[in-house]
Amino acid sequence: MKRTLTFDEIDAQTALELPNRDMTLVTIVITNLLNNLSVDVDVKNNNVAVQVCAVVAALNTAVGTNLTCDIQQ
Repeated sequence: MKRTLTFDEIDAQTALELPNRDMTLVTIVITNLLNNLSVDVDVKNNNVAVQVCAVVAALNTAVGTNLTCDIQQ
């Protein structure tokens, strides 16, 4: 049978704080092929990376931009 902890026993417990971690999952690299300038964007979600590259592709089609989008780990 388990016994209930007293408030003093609970207060005596030690809690450790975990260090902050970089949670970047992938990096999106968008490059303008006309002048070879690029932008790196770190994201934590693959779905976001795919959606960003879909927008880049839509811009290329609709506006005629000359951008590439590459998802890297």
